[in-house]
Amino acid sequence: MSNRGRLKEHLISWATASPLAGPPTTGVATLVLADAGHIPTVLASGLAGAETLLLAPADDGSDVAPATGYHGSLTEPGGEFSNGQDFFLQTHAYTASPFMTVFGPTVVRVFDQADFEAFLRDADRAITQGAFPDFLVAPSVLLADPAALSGEFNPADGPALRLYADEHGQVSTTPTGAALGTVEDSLETLAERFTHMRPGTAALDTVTAEDTLSEALRDRPFLPRYLAAVAALRSLAARGVTGLRVSGFGSRLTPELTGTGADADLGDPRLPILVYGDTDAYVVDGSRLFAVDRRTARTLECFLATGGRVAGLVPAAQVDQLIELLAKRGVRLPAPLPAVTR
Repeated sequence: MSNRGRLKEHLISWATASPLAGPPTTGVATLVLADAGHIPTVLASGLAGAETLLLAPADDGSDVAPATGYHGSLTEPGGEFSNGQDFFLQTHAYTASPFMTVFGPTVVRVFDQADFEAFLRDADRAITQGAFPDFLVAPSVLLADPAALSGEFNPADGPALRLYADEHGQVSTTPTGAALGTVEDSLETLAERFTHMRPGTAALDTVTAEDTLSEALRDRPFLPRYLAAVAALRSLAARGVTGLRVSGFGSRLTPELTGTGADADLGDPRLPILVYGDTDAYVVDGSRLFAVDRRTARTLECFLATGGRVAGLVPAAQVDQLIELLAKRGVRLPAPLPAVTR
C-alpha cells in the first residue's frame, strides 16, 4: 500500500473507529498529536510503536520525524488537513454541513449539542418522511463516530485502535471524547480505563450529557439502521445511482405492509438494506450490492419487515427463490431463516 493509501485508511479508521486490516502488535494503530512536542513522550510511554501511524503538526516547517507531519487540523470545524503533498481532508461541523461545498474527502463531525440535535432531527425526518440529508449520503463524506451516535456497540473501538492527544497532553479516543489519561500513560492503562467508560462518554463526552445521549438513543432504536441506510445510499451514489428510497424509512415498496406496524427490520442494522427507485431496486449488505427485480425486492421487504412471517403476503415459492438468491450472493442473515410452510 502506498503512503497516501495508508494515510487515507488510517484517517478513516481514526474518524469512524472502523477496524484496520492489519492492526499493530505494539502501540496504538493511529495516534494524532496536537503538539509535536509530545513526540518523545509517546515514544517513551509506548503509545507509539513501530507500526503506529503517528501524526504531528508541522505547520512551522520543522522536522517531526519519526512522526508523519501534517498541516491544518483534523479537530476544528471548517479545518482542512493536508500531508503537505497530495492528500487533503476537510472537517465540517454537522450543523454547517448543509451549507458547505464538498471538494473532496470530508469528515462530518458532531461537535456540540446543536450538532447532536440536528443529527437527531435528520434521523427523525428520515424515518417518518424518507428524506435523507444530501450532504450525508455524498460519496466523499463520512460521519465521525457513527457507533457512538447510534448507540451501537463497536468492538473494534478503543485506545489500541485510535487516540488523540490535545495540546495539553490529555489523551482520548476522539477529539470530543472523555480524557482517558495523558501521553505519559501506557496503552494498557488507557485501555483499562476505556473498559469502564460508556461508549457514548468515550466518544462524545464534550458533545452532550450522558443522560441526554442515553434518552435520545432509547427513544430512537432505529438509529443504527438509519446509519446503515445512509451508508447504503452513499455506496449507490458513488456508482451514480441517486434519487432512491429506503424500505422502512417513510415508505414501503409493498403496499400491503403500509399501516400494519411491520417494522421488524428497523431494529437490526445487520439485516440487508432494500433500496429502490421508480423502476429499479437494490440490495445492500455491507460491501455487497446487487440489483434485484421488483418481485424479489418485495419478497425480501416482506420477509425483513415481518421477521419472516410472510404467510398471506408472499407465496412460499418466492421465498424459496429468495433464500437461494441470498445464498448465491453470500448474504447471511443474523438468525437462520425460518422454514417456509407450504
